[in-house]
Amino acid sequence: MGHSDYKRDPESLRDVASKRPWWTPFSLCLTFLCLCLLRVTIVPHCFGRWSFSWNILSRLGKNSSLAPFYAYSEGSGEFDKPQGFDIVALVPFRHWQRTEILNCYLRNNLVSNHGLVDQVMFLPQTNDARGLEWLASIVEQNPSYTLAQGDPRLQLDQLKKDTLYIWIDGDIVFLEDHTISTVVKTKLEHPDLPLVSANVINEAALEALHSHASVALPYLPELSPTQSSSEIEMHDWRASRLPPWEGPSDFTIDKGFAPPFTSHRWLLSGCYNYSLTPISMAKYAPEGPSMHHWTVNAQQHYSFLHHLELNHLNRYKFPTWSVPSTKISLNFLCFWGSVATNRLLKEFDSMTFLKPLADDQAGENSIIDGKGLAVHYSSSQGLEGLDSTDLLKRYQSFAEEAICKGM
Repeated sequence: MGHSDYKRDPESLRDVASKRPWWTPFSLCLTFLCLCLLRVTIVPHCFGRWSFSWNILSRLGKNSSLAPFYAYSEGSGEFDKPQGFDIVALVPFRHWQRTEILNCYLRNNLVSNHGLVDQVMFLPQTNDARGLEWLASIVEQNPSYTLAQGDPRLQLDQLKKDTLYIWIDGDIVFLEDHTISTVVKTKLEHPDLPLVSANVINEAALEALHSHASVALPYLPELSPTQSSSEIEMHDWRASRLPPWEGPSDFTIDKGFAPPFTSHRWLLSGCYNYSLTPISMAKYAPEGPSMHHWTVNAQQHYSFLHHLELNHLNRYKFPTWSVPSTKISLNFLCFWGSVATNRLLKEFDSMTFLKPLADDQAGENSIIDGKGLAVHYSSSQGLEGLDSTDLLKRYQSFAEEAICKGM
């Protein structure tokens, strides 16, 4: 009789080990060290297309990511809905094209679709007739949606103290499946902290973290229009279907860089161009753009779509960050209604009613849950900035394919 196939059987393990040559462990260790050396000296500085198909190290262990932290968050979506209180999403509304993308994720997280959100309240912050008409139409179609009427302050005064609220900016264009559940879970585990923020890409305290090499990749703008076989192919969200970047070897992006043309794409360049990218120039070159320039945001968004396709989102993650040294993002926050009614509603402006508390973060007021990602689309320059890219169409393409389809 042979040994069982049960791999934890110590006898079976001993039999297998005895058949190996004596030098096997040493050769494995040497191979591993060589691969590590190659990864450290070459791969972090080279982001060509070939480097992402070479995933030997990822098979050696799940901690092979170059991110400063690793947060294993699969399964967070299985967190059961807490009982005894409602969970309500508050969504300030300004741009219907962006909130149309967010709408896929909101619907996906409703209780009626096995999510945690009981109700979504939209807070209009625009006078755009077309946008308000679109908003009224989606509220009419979904019984879990409500629309604040009149002065937003009056609506916010009606928040219930025993309700858990999630402030989701209407310009959020991506949510991981478990972002809401992990943020809610973290808030319940930290009842003493007023605010819990999601891991918002390239925002506030996380701006530097999300700009590390191997997270931010050397994407550069295409410099002239190209012919595409179809509109669908032109705006497919997958970065792998983009051609490589072509341009002069001395190309740089300075403070006054203007969009090359409307609806242009950003393309992956060779590793040798990383020092010329907007993020690198913003960090190390005085003539470079600021970290808030639209080109920096474009590079970050295209890098995110690259990692999204390859399932490398762990590069952005960390467990939790309590009381960060700089202000947290105001674009995705979880808090009890009692915090809002007692402190947040003392002041209000057209952008956000959370600013008063955010300005008072010297104490123990906040925590960032690094396990759930959100992507915020920020563009105040219109077609002179991020809107000159095709990013919104790419995020919409992903949402329609992966989130809205089948609902």
